Amino acid sequence: MIDTHYDLLSIAYTSYLKNDFSYLEKISKYFHEKNVKGVIANLYFMSEEEMKKEEHPDYYKKEVSVLDMFIISKTILDHYLPEIDILYSIEGADYIKGVDELEKLYEAGLDALMIVWNNKNRYGSGNRSDEGLTADGVQLIQKAISLGMGIDLSHANKNTFNDIITVIKINQDNNKDVCCYASHSNSRTLCSRDRNLDDEQLRKLASVNGLVGVVSTRNFVVEPEMKDTATDEEKKAKYLEHIDYITSIIGEDKIMLATDDMDFCKDADPEYGEVVIYNYENIASVLAEQLFSKYGEETTYKMMYGNAKEKVFNKIRSRRKERGVK
Repeated sequence: MIDTHYDLLSIAYTSYLKNDFSYLEKISKYFHEKNVKGVIANLYFMSEEEMKKEEHPDYYKKEVSVLDMFIISKTILDHYLPEIDILYSIEGADYIKGVDELEKLYEAGLDALMIVWNNKNRYGSGNRSDEGLTADGVQLIQKAISLGMGIDLSHANKNTFNDIITVIKINQDNNKDVCCYASHSNSRTLCSRDRNLDDEQLRKLASVNGLVGVVSTRNFVVEPEMKDTATDEEKKAKYLEHIDYITSIIGEDKIMLATDDMDFCKDADPEYGEVVIYNYENIASVLAEQLFSKYGEETTYKMMYGNAKEKVFNKIRSRRKERGVK
């Protein structure tokens, strides 16, 4: 399979700060044993206050640039996962200084951009506010598109989401081939969390040939009042229901899969060890069997691998090749 959202760059950077790479060794083993062929790896940012609470105390320091953090974490992942197909992404553009630094990040290997996390930043807003893209945000998205980067719409609030779709459409109307997707988002109709996508957003994403990574994190699969009471089987059934429902709106050719596996963080908060319905121990076997039973071999292949590989990974790589950038 290909996992379209896993915070592996942040895990790599935290491992570097701790000088402890045992978790990456475990993930490398899982990937090889469980037939995980690719991953979109994120380096994520949030407000400084939240990073101080949730991350290593040295995770974000103003004197260390986002570019330096990215290069360090990418180098580590390349070492520990040399045979895995990795797209490199940033989640939360808060501390990217502008279009010039974005271009340097692209040249260093950054493939995709998720402009916001939950908070508001200088470029746009996540689900904690109602504002849309700023003028700087429009410029940053435009630059990312011109470079051939993937545009990830997960975490954007509705106004920011709609503004990004508008920028994408303008580029498509000018014959630009834009790669866009929501890497880890589910149906808000089935689970009313504000990070999930409503039917209108799903249709808008489909209208620009965008894909959705249906995420197997409990908190975005079942309603909040059910997250602690639903059985494992009920959660798995609900996750499949999300795949069914989103497929009914955007089509099976636009479905991908994401884990957003938070196992690495469970020492800081034990709940993180309980939120993932499918993880690397069972996703390539149990989920594959369930999808095969429902959709058949061809569609299961598309959802677990082919759609992400052909319509995201290959598209971004081809733009790099056209630009002569490794």
